[in-house]
Amino acid sequence: MSSAMNGGRILPAPNVPDPMAGPSLRWAILGTGWIAARFVEALQASTNQRVVAVGSRTVARAEEFAAQHGIERAYGSYEDLVAADVDVVYVATGHLDHFAHATLALEAGKPVLIEKPMTPGLAEARALVDLARAKGLFAMEAVWSLALPRYSVVRQVLEQGLLGEVVEVSANLGERLVDHHRAMDPAQGGGAMNDIGTYVMMFANEMLPGLEVLAAHGQRHRDHGSIGQFHALLGDGAGRQATVSASMLADTPTTAYVAGTEATLRLDAPFYQPGPVVVRFHDGEELSYEEPALAHTQLFWEALEAARCIEAGLTESPLRPLDQTLACVSLMGQARELMGDPLP
Repeated sequence: MSSAMNGGRILPAPNVPDPMAGPSLRWAILGTGWIAARFVEALQASTNQRVVAVGSRTVARAEEFAAQHGIERAYGSYEDLVAADVDVVYVATGHLDHFAHATLALEAGKPVLIEKPMTPGLAEARALVDLARAKGLFAMEAVWSLALPRYSVVRQVLEQGLLGEVVEVSANLGERLVDHHRAMDPAQGGGAMNDIGTYVMMFANEMLPGLEVLAAHGQRHRDHGSIGQFHALLGDGAGRQATVSASMLADTPTTAYVAGTEATLRLDAPFYQPGPVVVRFHDGEELSYEEPALAHTQLFWEALEAARCIEAGLTESPLRPLDQTLACVSLMGQARELMGDPLP
């Protein structure tokens, strides 16, 4: 993870914490699905964070998950879990359950890291943000991309103005998930927007804050009825534009770029996971940052950010401020409205 230099230009190195140093918090895991398992595995393999409790709707499922991952306490209700002696709750249930379960944790006085999207709908997202702020508790949407070393490089490139004025952004994500019942079921919040569209909307909004959705079109899957793929055009008052697309009907390149007046930054596939950063200038000079593509084993970076913030007494993360989460959920809602894709 070293910086690159060529012809006097320098690509910054990542500015990230030591995973085995810093505050070691006691984590409670609310939910026992695939992402919860990957999150726990990442923390246990690479950090000094302690996963001490897990909760599910049944004791049997909680005990099974606890046994699989060496967790000392298992609870058969989410109410019992958030009442436990822990430092922070990771909410990893279904999209449509995030609001109720994050509310449960906040009402119990627990800081929360909430899987993306924080909630699919803007009204519920605002209610969660208002609740966290009223109670003075830390809350963060778990968009793990933004905590990765790769994205530390991206942020610094933008902050240093290496690209010049950013004029265009593009992000694409596609993974064939038509056989994944939950991901395709509209009654469970399934469809391309919540499961993978969050990433492309997040990327556009992070690279060009202040965008609005100008046009959007989605294609419904003929069997499931959910929006299986969509394309959207976004813009702002300065004429800058972003194009985003997401598909659960096919595997697509899953790349992204940020184009500026001086250079273009490119993120090869998958753009939202660990990987390289390439900056190419108009004169042909190219700088690159290399990082192994370790996928979900790197979920721990978002936990480290939450732990750092909580220990420092912060109620929001500068990597994912709550207003940025609200802006992203708003973009998702704007696109849904244009596509005729209301939430259940």
